Amino acid sequence: MKKSLCFFCKVKNRAVLDRVEFYANDIRALRELGYDVRIATAPSEICAADLYFVWWWTWAFYPVSCARLLGRPVIITGVMDLDGLNEKPFWHRKLTAFALSQADANIFVSQMEFESVPREFRVRRARYAPLAVDTAIYKPNGNHRRKLVLSIGWLKGGNAVRKGMPELIQAAPLIHREHPEVRFVIAGEKGSYSPVLERMVRELGAESYVEFPGIISAETKIQLMQQCQVYLQPSRFEGFGLAILEAMSCGAAVVTSPVGAVPEVIGEAGVMVPSGSPEAIADSVNRLLDEPLLRNSLGAQARARAESLFAYERRKHELGEVILEVLSGKRCAEAPQPNAGSHDECSEKRSAQA
Repeated sequence: MKKSLCFFCKVKNRAVLDRVEFYANDIRALRELGYDVRIATAPSEICAADLYFVWWWTWAFYPVSCARLLGRPVIITGVMDLDGLNEKPFWHRKLTAFALSQADANIFVSQMEFESVPREFRVRRARYAPLAVDTAIYKPNGNHRRKLVLSIGWLKGGNAVRKGMPELIQAAPLIHREHPEVRFVIAGEKGSYSPVLERMVRELGAESYVEFPGIISAETKIQLMQQCQVYLQPSRFEGFGLAILEAMSCGAAVVTSPVGAVPEVIGEAGVMVPSGSPEAIADSVNRLLDEPLLRNSLGAQARARAESLFAYERRKHELGEVILEVLSGKRCAEAPQPNAGSHDECSEKRSAQA
């Protein structure tokens, strides 16, 4: 009989779990690992299960409490911006600390956060399992690419700013001046920051070559990543950067910034520029548009890196290992108190293997 698993992620619209790849990939992996996955997107939907798998520490209080009442294990994963966390309300930080200390395993998606979070918080069973891409679906489609610069992100307040959307738009006229045939597509769900970005485009006189299509299907996203000459994401911070990885897997040349976990993802297979500099962004994009051999070389390196380090099967395998470890009842010594500067013993062993 299959073990039951309650997958909890607090979202308003359940369709997000299908549309956002890191949710969809984990749900798919958990089912392929043989678990009876039951989805909960609100506290009232949390059900009795053999195991609780939670995305994000902030709202994990509800499934953690339920798991403790039933004597069941709970695993939490997600991305954590430590700098941004310090700006959150006091209760937000307290809930995060509670979840990190109470989970039977905390799975970090970047080496950066795997190492840094336990220096700030008490963390039980820290594990590292990077996000992944299905390289059989996100793949190149020949060498034909359009005069297209692509960026994808949720256009809501802080997220659009974090993704470097204002600087991207400021760089667009500088790129268009050198390459008047190029078009810019900034895709993603429109939110509170959309009017600001659209006004910037109008004020710069860039309406004819910058478009905001809003939410696009996975098929359209893949097609655009296969067709673009440059994928541009000049972020101010990334806890991972899954869209960057997806573009890499499609063989696109990527321009981004050396912030957060981005260097872990991109390695030497892309161009990194200072975040916040439209001029540096434009210079790098113009260079790639001018030099097809460099562009194609970076795209090939990016594809190879996605296949070797971030394939879907890796995330699936590592989730399976952590779940089996937790369900087996094996216990590790808890991590030291915050700021002690080290993981628990089992985390140290895992780090050496990563």
